[in-house]
Amino acid sequence: MNQYKESTGWAGSGTQAHDREGTAAFLPPGFDSLEEYLVSLRSFLASCEPFIDLMIVDYFTTNSWETRMPQDWKEAFESEQGKLSYLDLMELVSLGKLRDFKSGPSPSIDTKEGSSCPSLHTKLKNTVDHSHQPKDWPESLKDFVRMVKKHSINRTLDPDFTKFKDTLDIHLIPGMTPKKLHEVEILSGLIASYAKEHSIRSVIDLGAGQGYLSRVLAFQHQLCVLGVDSNTIQTCGAQTTQKRTERLFRNKTKQKGSGAGGKKGSASATKKSQPANEASVPPLSVESTEASGSDSPIVTTISLENGSPIPSKKAKTGSRSRSNSPADSIGRSGSSCKRSSRARRSKAKKEDNQNIPSSEINDPNIPGTPTLEAPIGPALASASTSTPTSTSTCTTATAPDTSAAGPIQQEQGQKKATIDSANDPNLATTPGSNFQLQHITHHITASTLPTLLKEHFPKKSKPVSCCGKNGIEEKKEEGEEEERWTLCGLHACGDLTSNMIKLYLESSATCLFSVGCCYHWITERYDKDGNIAISDGTHGFPLSAAFNRHKAHLGEHAKMTACQSPERWLKYQKETEDAIHGHYYRALLHKLMVENGLYPGPPAVAPVLGRMGKNRLKGFPHYLATAINRLRLPSDVIRPEDAQAAYDEYLEKDLYRIGILWALRTMLGPLFEGMILLDRATFLYENIIGDDGKGKSAKTSGGRGGSVQLVAGFDVVESPRNMILIALKN
Repeated sequence: MNQYKESTGWAGSGTQAHDREGTAAFLPPGFDSLEEYLVSLRSFLASCEPFIDLMIVDYFTTNSWETRMPQDWKEAFESEQGKLSYLDLMELVSLGKLRDFKSGPSPSIDTKEGSSCPSLHTKLKNTVDHSHQPKDWPESLKDFVRMVKKHSINRTLDPDFTKFKDTLDIHLIPGMTPKKLHEVEILSGLIASYAKEHSIRSVIDLGAGQGYLSRVLAFQHQLCVLGVDSNTIQTCGAQTTQKRTERLFRNKTKQKGSGAGGKKGSASATKKSQPANEASVPPLSVESTEASGSDSPIVTTISLENGSPIPSKKAKTGSRSRSNSPADSIGRSGSSCKRSSRARRSKAKKEDNQNIPSSEINDPNIPGTPTLEAPIGPALASASTSTPTSTSTCTTATAPDTSAAGPIQQEQGQKKATIDSANDPNLATTPGSNFQLQHITHHITASTLPTLLKEHFPKKSKPVSCCGKNGIEEKKEEGEEEERWTLCGLHACGDLTSNMIKLYLESSATCLFSVGCCYHWITERYDKDGNIAISDGTHGFPLSAAFNRHKAHLGEHAKMTACQSPERWLKYQKETEDAIHGHYYRALLHKLMVENGLYPGPPAVAPVLGRMGKNRLKGFPHYLATAINRLRLPSDVIRPEDAQAAYDEYLEKDLYRIGILWALRTMLGPLFEGMILLDRATFLYENIIGDDGKGKSAKTSGGRGGSVQLVAGFDVVESPRNMILIALKN
C-alpha cells in the first residue's frame, strides 16, 4: 500500500491493502490489527472531545474560542506569523498541510463577485497582538494533524475504476448531475463485471430513488432489476423516467432496424452525437400530496408486449413530466403516476393525426401497445390473487407467426419478451430487449426485506430426469433452483445500509455493493456511558463483534461530523469562504436572539432555520429579519441598525476564530466515517470469512467463505461518500 501523499489528500492507494491478513487489510498503514487501531483511535478521540461536541451556532453563547481551544493554540493562530488565510485553512483541512510557521499567511484568494463574504486574511490585520509571540506551531497541534492522517482510511480513487468512465449510453444520461453520472457509471460497470464473472442475472437496488442506477443496469447491462424505495414520489419519478427511456431506446432500435445507422453513444460522446432536442431531458418534477413514508405499496403497472415498435417523438428540451397525487391517480385511472391533462390532450391530438399507437390507448389488440393494469403491490397482491405477485426472471418465448414482422423482429430471431400480467403486474420491459425492470414502493425495514425478496424473486422449479412407467424418460419438477442475484444500494441512507448488510447475510444473495450516506440517521446500540440503548437488534451501529467489544459509541455530533467533506474545501474555495461566513451569520443571529429574550440559550438546542444562503447576499439585517419571520418571533425587538452594528463589531476577530474552530472539527470527519465503514466491513468479514477477534483470518466452519473489500470507488472530491463495500459469498 502506498503511504500518505500530500498532493492527493489523506491517503494513497484507494483500494485497501490485501497483503495484510484479515480485517487488518481495511486499516490505514501502520496498524497490524483492528484491535490496535481501535485502542489508538479511542485514545486520540478522547483528547478531541472539545472539538467533537462543538456547535458553531453556540459559538457566542458558550464562548467557544476561550473554552474549547487550548491556550498555546490560540496564541499561535492569532500571532503575527501564525495567522492563516482562507487558502491556508483549506489546505489544512483538505490536505492535512499545516503551513510553515515562519512563511506567513498565503495570499488571499479573490472573493466571489457580488458576494458579501469578506476576506479572512484582510480582517486578520486588526486582531489582538499578544506580548508572547510563539516561534513555531505547538507540538500538540502538529500531533493533532499527524494523528488525523494516521487514523484516516484510504480515500483516493482506485485507478482500476477509471476504465468505467464515459461508458454510459447517452440515452441514460438525461437528468443526471455530473456527480450522479460519475457514481452511476462506475458502480454500474463494477456490478455488471461481477455479474458476468459470477453468472448473476438479477439485482435488487434498495433505496433506488429516481432509478438512475437501476435503469443503467437494466437497459445497458441487460440485468433483471427490482428498484425499491419507501417514497412513493420517488417511485413515480423513476417509473415516469423509465417510460421516457423506453421510448428513446425504441427509437434507437427502430433506427438500427431500418438501416438508419444509429450511432452508439456514450457519456463522452454526448455533445458530439446526441441530438439537441434529446440531450438535456431535465429531472422529473413529480407533485404529490401523499406522505413519503407510506407503508402501503403503490405501484404503477405497465406491461409491454413485444410487437412492432411504437414510434414516438423525442423528448423536447426543457419539457417536464408531472403527476398528481398518487392517491388521486389510483381513484381516477388505476395508475399511481398520472400524466397531466395538458400532456395527455397534446399527445392524443398528435397521435390521432399521425395514427400512431399511444401509451394512452389501452387496446390489447394493437401490437406494441402498453397495457395499463390496476396498481398492485406485494401486500395487496397476496390478498387478490393466488399467483405470485411478480417474478424477476428474464424469459423469452417463441413468437407465433412473425412473417409479416418488420426487420427488428426478424433480427431478433422471431422471439419476443413475454410478460404474464397476472404473475408480474408491476413489470415494464423494452421491446427488442431481454431485460426487465420494475420499480416498487416498499417501506424498507429489516423485517420486511425478507418478505420482499420472497415475493419478487421466487425460486424456480428444477426439472430432473426419471424413469416413467413404460421406461420412457420423464421430467419432473423436484427441488428449487437458486438463481444468483446481487443486492446493491447507492447512497442508502442511515440504517438502510445496515439493514441491507443484515439481509445480505441472511439471504441467498451472491454479491453486495453498498455505498452509505446520511450517517446522522444511524441508530446506536450503546449510549455514551456504554449502556445498552437499543436491545432488539434494530440498531445500525455497531454491527461487528469487534466494535461491540469496545461498546463503540459515536453520538449525534460525531455522526454529523462524519457527513462533512474536508476534501472539497480546497477544490471549492469560493463555496468554502461563503460557508464559513454563513456560520458567522448563524452564530451572531443566535447571540442576538438569546440576548433579546427571543430564544433560550444553552443548554437549549438552537432552532433549525433551513437553507438561508441567498438571504446572506442582502446583508445581515435582511438575514436576521428573514430568520425572525421564519421562526414566527416578534419582528420589532431587534432593530436593523442594531443588527448591522453587531455584525461590524464582531466581524474582525470572530469570523476568523469561527473558521479555525470549524476547520479543526471538520478534520475529524473522516475518522468517524471510517469507524462506520470499518464496523460494516468487519461485520461482513466476521460472518462470511470468520475472524479470531484480532484481525487475523480464522478458517473456521462458522465462515461461509468468500471475500470482503472496502474500496474507494469514486473520486472523493466529486463524490465525498466514495467508499464502496463489496462482499462475495461462495
